[in-house]
Amino acid sequence: MSTEAILWHTLSEVLGSSSDVSRDPVKNVYYNEVNDFDHVNSFQFLDPLNLPGGTINVVNIQNAASLYAIMILGDEMGIFRVADSILKYVTMGRVDVESTTTATRLYNYMQLRDNRTSFDERSMWYKQVFDIGNGNTVSDMVTNENFLPLWENMMGEVIKYIDKYESADDPLRVSKSGIQQVITDLQHNLSRAASGMVKIFVPEMYAHLEDAIQIINAEELRDQLGHGISRDLWNIVESVSMEEFNYFPNTSSLRTIADSARNIILDLAIYNKATFSEDQFQKFVSNVETFIIAQHQFQKSTESGDDVGQNGDFEDTEKEFESMEENWDF
Repeated sequence: MSTEAILWHTLSEVLGSSSDVSRDPVKNVYYNEVNDFDHVNSFQFLDPLNLPGGTINVVNIQNAASLYAIMILGDEMGIFRVADSILKYVTMGRVDVESTTTATRLYNYMQLRDNRTSFDERSMWYKQVFDIGNGNTVSDMVTNENFLPLWENMMGEVIKYIDKYESADDPLRVSKSGIQQVITDLQHNLSRAASGMVKIFVPEMYAHLEDAIQIINAEELRDQLGHGISRDLWNIVESVSMEEFNYFPNTSSLRTIADSARNIILDLAIYNKATFSEDQFQKFVSNVETFIIAQHQFQKSTESGDDVGQNGDFEDTEKEFESMEENWDF
């Protein structure tokens, strides 16, 4: 019997038979059984409840939150390079240090400088996890090209939600489904992208950032390097950046961007529709709104030429510092 004849015979059996069935249509060709396919209860492997436990990795997402803040504060704002500039000032005798604590911090910072991650290494992690900047990745390293579209999509969904929430007679009935979907997408995205070696380097990068901040914020250095009445950490970052790199960083907007983005991603790490309270959700929405406003303000300052642009332009300033660094050593 030809293949065509077998198929026609099978079809006639399917249409005329009421016997027990097999789930496999291929078997039906040979066993003369009807395939009663259950369209409603099939594809159970797509049910979120059946996803593997490791699909959403809370620790990976939390590492992404810290990495984002380090990227904005350490390299976008320039805390790392400002601390290096202060170290150069002390080495050249341009500023004086009397405090034993500050002197010890500077000495340790200097001794560890070659053991810490470099700008190029940090840029590689920013590129891998967020696809931000112009960092060079190692061979076969996949960059997270889906993060920024998903991040922007979340911003858009939150804007739509706020608009409906503020105009609704019963705000609690406004659908959260758009935001919830993109949160889930980002959870899976960052769980994968922030895996591997980056988790080992994030604590080291944070320790570097903390050391740099302690040096910049030392009272005796603030007194010698600051301008104006308010001589705090941010004032020193602005003052040194203007003098060394000829730009004025919008520290206020960048601090807000770092803080709100970190809080947003930390919420992504723990978000669960069943357990996330209404207060937590509204706080999440507020953080996204804060991020959007701060990002807009930062972009306006960038367009006016007062700042170094985000998503890659800080490489130019860092390279300028590296070229200057070649002219001195200690």
